[in-house]
Amino acid sequence: MKGISILLLIFYSWNSWGQYNSGTSYFSPNNYIEYIAGNLPIVISAPHGGYDTTTAIPDRNCSGCSYARDSYTQELSRALKDALYAKTGCYPHVIINRLHRRKLDANRAIGDAADGNIDAENAWYAFHEFIDTAKNKVASNYTKGLYLDMHGHAHTIQRLELGYVLSGTTLRQTDSLLNLEGSSIENLVNANPNNYSLSKLLRGTNSFGTLCEQKGYLSVPSFSTPYPLSTEPYFGGGYNTNRHGSELGGTIDGIQIECNSGVRFGLSNREAFADSLAEVILDYLDIHYFPNLSTSYCLATSVKDLQVENSRSSVFPNPTKDQIFIHAKEYPVVVNIYNNLGQFIRKITVESTTDQIDLSNFDCGLLFLQLQQKNGQIEAQKIIKDCPWRN
Repeated sequence: MKGISILLLIFYSWNSWGQYNSGTSYFSPNNYIEYIAGNLPIVISAPHGGYDTTTAIPDRNCSGCSYARDSYTQELSRALKDALYAKTGCYPHVIINRLHRRKLDANRAIGDAADGNIDAENAWYAFHEFIDTAKNKVASNYTKGLYLDMHGHAHTIQRLELGYVLSGTTLRQTDSLLNLEGSSIENLVNANPNNYSLSKLLRGTNSFGTLCEQKGYLSVPSFSTPYPLSTEPYFGGGYNTNRHGSELGGTIDGIQIECNSGVRFGLSNREAFADSLAEVILDYLDIHYFPNLSTSYCLATSVKDLQVENSRSSVFPNPTKDQIFIHAKEYPVVVNIYNNLGQFIRKITVESTTDQIDLSNFDCGLLFLQLQQKNGQIEAQKIIKDCPWRN
């Protein structure tokens, strides 16, 4: 990795797995990149909303480069995080480039993004490493999820432009031809509970754009506007959506959201849109990814909500040094494990009473287990992970 410092490599290797607390901000060196850790299957990035015009990094000077900041996309991303938390008690993963676009364009390949400056390159690596870390956490805990890259456009038509790394020309194809194309939601196309085709996921009645329109926000593509006209400008998705969506592999799908000025400018407009967009995201996940997500969201809200006394399942042995087993009336059982602060650690599916759960790498002390049986019943148990030195 050209230009990346040893300091950053140490920083990343320590933080890459499981060292982040949900809802807490973490920063790259010089605070150029911010990562707000999450516990929802949602990753949000804001590559062009930064304000920092530090003189430590010279302005980019590359042919054809854009230097305009996407106004209020950082604020919109934070408002969206707050709206999702208000509705679920859980956090999305949020990655924000705090540098002005003149210093770093985090939605470009590194050459154009950093223009050869070592500090800008390190910030670029940090931005994408944080996204990769968030995606890995989502894939580990949920197996799949959704990545949203937040932008702003200045086009005349006041509507959302949703990008799936497909051009306007491609979207104007018939459904049968469009269904042959690859996209940034490739994993969803290949594995969705309703067996929707690509065209139906892009512009059907349950598409992301149509759900936005049902909240009062015109969108393209959608059921009412399946494609932009050839005379209309349209952003179909850039570097981030291509890199972090699922067209190139993986189970995290990506959508670029180009927001018109009407939803970004003005605090009340921004908060109203963030609230509606949060509902759209949760509905979209509920329809296409996790049919029962609304019953658990981040797999628990807090320790106080776990009804241990009424549980009909059992966990043994308790206390334990390493392995435990789940005895339940119905299988499979989805087991969500939390520490004594109520922070989510891991999700495991148990198929039978003989399936063991390995806790040998967990910290010792009190753990909470949320158990969701096949019939949807949710129960909980407290267990003690014994410390070796206590014996």
